[in-house]
Amino acid sequence: MTTMNKVLASMALACVAATAGTAQAQVKVGVIQGLSGPPAIVDFGESYLQGIKLALHDYQAKGGKTKIELVVYDDEANPQRAVSLANRLIQSDKVPVVIGTVSSGNVLAMSPIFQKAGVPLMAGPAVVTQITAQFINESPSYIFRCSMVNQFEIGALIDWSAARYKKIGLIHSTTGAGIFAANEVQEGLKGKGMQLAVVEAAAPGVNDLSAQMSKMRDAGVELVLNFHESYELPFRALARLNYKPVIAGPWGLSSTKVPEIVGKDAVEGTVMGQALDVTAGRAREFDERMRKEYGSAYRWPVVASLGYDAAQIVFKAVDRVGKPDPAAIRDAIENVDGIEAMSATPAKPFAKGDHECVDKKDVFLGVWKGGVVTRLP
Repeated sequence: MTTMNKVLASMALACVAATAGTAQAQVKVGVIQGLSGPPAIVDFGESYLQGIKLALHDYQAKGGKTKIELVVYDDEANPQRAVSLANRLIQSDKVPVVIGTVSSGNVLAMSPIFQKAGVPLMAGPAVVTQITAQFINESPSYIFRCSMVNQFEIGALIDWSAARYKKIGLIHSTTGAGIFAANEVQEGLKGKGMQLAVVEAAAPGVNDLSAQMSKMRDAGVELVLNFHESYELPFRALARLNYKPVIAGPWGLSSTKVPEIVGKDAVEGTVMGQALDVTAGRAREFDERMRKEYGSAYRWPVVASLGYDAAQIVFKAVDRVGKPDPAAIRDAIENVDGIEAMSATPAKPFAKGDHECVDKKDVFLGVWKGGVVTRLP
């Protein structure tokens, strides 16, 4: 090789090295959500995923240094499928971090897999309290959550209910989440020296709660706590029964699907746990953006906002690490700061002993008023 050829070859190698050095790093982020199955599950799953996708758009628009690819799967609200997808994401897709899912039972089934594999899971929008609690004392814990938490919203509801009503009834589903919520409601009231006037349970697939609501009416129940996943069903029975109690319950009651089904007048005054006030600041701007982006497919502001914030946290952690390193991403998630949240998520969501992005102090009660969920006065 001549001297000139050697020089040209060296220059070519240098160009290749420079190009490789400036190439954008790529990281896959797994997403498991309930995107088929019971309508309430799909409502949660699609809304949370909408928030995730908008957060990715914003991350890219702001020039994130790491190319992030979402690998999205539908767990069909089935725990066995959730477990299968968890293994697939870890073993086949080689993702270093995962976000999801709706069903608390699915999260409880798959979270030990992520903990054992050392792959961080950002759970959401599942709500059962022990999702993070079961691993928080492990060193380190790989399980985080960005969602409402049963313990916090039920606590707020109990404080409000006990101060205002003497006769309180409860309707809940026979799912794990429904039974768990019922136990927390009854324990909370017991702590205030109260007990429920009526407790009724119904399977998740029923389409009529007239018999249960008749018992509430006949017992003189003033407030019905609604923890059945088909949130609209208690409202449907009221007109036929000439019965108008106050309805209160979990954040599911803030879905726009409920007034679409039963009418705005029927839900007026209904109270629920919230972590988003769409009448204020960034939350209002977020709500307006989502309406423009998704139109009628956008149904649930608080769930979408928590999906957005969950993804913000994950993307910022991935960007800081810059490569598919699960342990480093876990540490970055736990220490992430400077989040400009859309929900009540604080700027620094997590700490070593706290893997909940929304804490008790961040949860408040919302109320349907004039077709919009606003902060309860």
